Amino acid sequence: MAFINYYQAWWPVRTYVTLLATTPHLLDKAAREFFGRSVKELLLERRLLEAKRLLMFTVRSVEDIADEIGFEDPAYFSRFFRKRTGDAPAAWRRHRLQGK
Repeated sequence: MAFINYYQAWWPVRTYVTLLATTPHLLDKAAREFFGRSVKELLLERRLLEAKRLLMFTVRSVEDIADEIGFEDPAYFSRFFRKRTGDAPAAWRRHRLQGK
């Protein structure tokens, strides 16, 4: 049996709803109650965390990282990353590696 990192599957919210046999409303309500954020925001935060990890600990290109975390368009990934961190992915990596 192959090992699968399910967190890397980047499932949409509806997949979690189906697997948990619940409704979008109830899942979102539970997420907000326990984490203070929507399910969608939690999933986006997880993607951001993985992007940061890959930027810091690999030499892979931004395009390759974008693809791995489920973004078909590297430009969209860069906008997503910049919106949440204030820096483009390459600049964020450079600043962290230079210790700034």
